[in-house]
Amino acid sequence: MNTDTSNDHILSSDNTHYLHHDFFEPSNKDITIKATLLIVHGMAEHSGRYADFAQFLANNGIAVATYDQLGHGQTVKTEVDFGFFGEEHPVQSLLKDVIVMADNVKARHPNVPHFVMGHSMGSFIVRNVLKHHAHNFTGAILMGTADANPLIKVLLPVNKILATVMPRQPNTMLAKAMNKVLNTKLKNRTSTSQFAWLSENAANITAFEADPMTGFEFTNNGFMTLFTLMEASLHKNWATTIPKNFPMFFISGKEDPIGNMGKSIRKIVKRLNKQNFNNIDIQLYPNMRHEPLHEKDNQTVYQDILAWIKSHISAN
Repeated sequence: MNTDTSNDHILSSDNTHYLHHDFFEPSNKDITIKATLLIVHGMAEHSGRYADFAQFLANNGIAVATYDQLGHGQTVKTEVDFGFFGEEHPVQSLLKDVIVMADNVKARHPNVPHFVMGHSMGSFIVRNVLKHHAHNFTGAILMGTADANPLIKVLLPVNKILATVMPRQPNTMLAKAMNKVLNTKLKNRTSTSQFAWLSENAANITAFEADPMTGFEFTNNGFMTLFTLMEASLHKNWATTIPKNFPMFFISGKEDPIGNMGKSIRKIVKRLNKQNFNNIDIQLYPNMRHEPLHEKDNQTVYQDILAWIKSHISAN
């Protein structure tokens, strides 16, 4: 793996935390870097889980940047920070940090197209960022995303109160309920894990459960921030301010409960097409759940993403 953390001090927009990050570049120095990809990870995970995928892209000429968001991975200062985004403007901090990282990537590779990818919670963050900053990127990959959920209108006001009264308190009840509801949607569930909905790959579930930096419970502050991001990014008119020719690639497992088994992803793409967006692609993978990059046939996903990026480099 050829990573570079020489710029060890990228300050978060919260002016309190330093964003743990890695830059992935080709192992073979003769490979020309043709574009960059910034990866925004999902809920209760960390950027290290994308290292294999990132190096694959790097070795194919796509330099990659990954980072741990506030409340995640090695960006946290102490264990009580897991699932806590900050009491002062947490939503804005998460969105601004995408631009902070994007600016660092551009400074490192100034003369190539720049792409961004968000997975799950990261997709909600990227969708919000694109509303005002699509011009910063050549295209966006939205993986494991979702469509509007009426429950958010109920959960958000409650969590706003809880986040005010007990911001750092882990919300165990809500975390367990979320996993339980998502698991009930699985058709062929064999795993007894509360995280079975993440993947059909048993080895991935085992690794997720064994990792001390994954699967932690969000605090009240964390859930309030998540639901605020979702409310703003899953609205039917969320993309109104994005240029109609902006390339977006929606990726999901056909068995992903977050995407309503592919139905929500098709619905999003159909709506965008009706709204006259003309550069939208979709890929739904059979026998995959929420984490296509960690399923047994992940190499197919790797190749598809690489091909999509390359197609938009040549079109740029």
